[in-house]
Amino acid sequence: MVARIAARYHAAMVHARLWVALALVGSTLACACGGEDESEAKAGGGSGGGAGDAAAGGGTAGGGGSAGSGGSGGKSSVASALEAQGFQVQKGSFRVLDLSDCCAAGKSCSGNNPTSPYGAFHVPRAPGQTAANPNEGSDGMAASYRLRADEALIWVGTTPPVAKYFGFTPYLMDREDSPGVRKPIFASLSETLNQLVVQVGSQPDAFEAPTAIIATADQITEGDAKKALIAGGVATGAINTITFDPALVKLGIDASADTVGVLFRAALFDDATKGDAYLGAIPGELWRATPKTPKTPSPLPSPAARPKNTTDTETALTSALDALEAAVIAKHPGLTAKSLFVNQGTPDPLACIQGKAFCAGDNRDTNYPTTLPQPLFSSPDDFFWVIGVNHAVTGKTSYSNFSVYAIEHLVGVASVDNLKYAGSAGAFLPSHPEAPKLYAWKVARSCGSEPQCLAIPDAGCPTGVGAGKAGTITFRTYLEPKTKTAPDPATLLQSRVIRFTKP
Repeated sequence: MVARIAARYHAAMVHARLWVALALVGSTLACACGGEDESEAKAGGGSGGGAGDAAAGGGTAGGGGSAGSGGSGGKSSVASALEAQGFQVQKGSFRVLDLSDCCAAGKSCSGNNPTSPYGAFHVPRAPGQTAANPNEGSDGMAASYRLRADEALIWVGTTPPVAKYFGFTPYLMDREDSPGVRKPIFASLSETLNQLVVQVGSQPDAFEAPTAIIATADQITEGDAKKALIAGGVATGAINTITFDPALVKLGIDASADTVGVLFRAALFDDATKGDAYLGAIPGELWRATPKTPKTPSPLPSPAARPKNTTDTETALTSALDALEAAVIAKHPGLTAKSLFVNQGTPDPLACIQGKAFCAGDNRDTNYPTTLPQPLFSSPDDFFWVIGVNHAVTGKTSYSNFSVYAIEHLVGVASVDNLKYAGSAGAFLPSHPEAPKLYAWKVARSCGSEPQCLAIPDAGCPTGVGAGKAGTITFRTYLEPKTKTAPDPATLLQSRVIRFTKP
């Protein structure tokens, strides 16, 4: 009996991962990470004002000049230095991805995190490249592109205002599965460059700080790019490298080469107005740098994974979470309560690259626990209680949230983040000493005056989940401060989802 139950749960977990991942991957490249039609190219945030001399240790973001020049109208000092170092430079654009039309027929919102907007490095084709990059915009740029083994993408700019999280992640976007047939991969190629590891020179913290990023697969190119950045006025201690792992990517600009990309995330700005202004005109300059004389590749080593913290766990809160679950169920006598299965949702990008799984844009700074896809509201009276540990309070995350997803168009309808969790478990465990470390939140069709309730309308994309339509409740556990990467899921107490229905 135990073996049968274990097998059933294992099968359910595998089914959940594949079902959601297959769905999420379906239209991701077309909409979120390269689906750049003419309207997106115009509506995207754009690189906006330059960073002035911010990357050199002075100036301020959005000053209107180019990075490293402090003025406009001429070539920046960084671009000139790159050319002097032997690179041909083409200007790119670092802008926020536009998901405004992701509900259109045949399109997808790509499993977006409602808490976190996304940005991407957009660049034109390499010199001499005849094979089109996926979903090139009317400006010739794309967020998914082929890359010569000796090329680099170089961004010089300013980091976001104070937020609970930001990060830059390199991806293997797609590859040729058979001649002329592309297969989406969308798997991370290394740990994310987040606010706990990014180099910003002598600045006191990682926010609103000058920085530079080199994204490449080649050691010699990295070295030459660093020399150019320093010559262009960038502080040595503000230069970072993101590696397109050459052991995992088939680089080149021919039609059979893989495509890669760099995705940016930010979440929970302390000052929302400042955050919106930053995203509306991300300060800095982005360049595609191609050696004028092709170089013999000197591949960078594969980046090492950051070690997980396996000693600090939330196990001591198990009895408190059990008590919270019992109290929530006791609050609703006469209704049928059913606990939904929630998997661990640990991404395995290597398995995705090997074709054994689908990552759908994983980030190694988080885990993605989720319920099985199922009709969320078979009746307007159905509702859920989502309960768990506030991982930010226990020190296991920088931020966490849960989101309600409609499988149709793969849209993140709404989310609740840990900033709202405070005190929510006290309504059920008013005198329990561990209640401040827990949370409890209701998900229902309507909430009335209930303070800790997320309303999900009977509506289509992007505002609701239709009656009888499939959806999930999915969690994110972002960035353990102690390790500067995702927490080990084995050290977390898994959040729980309880469905309540009339008998």
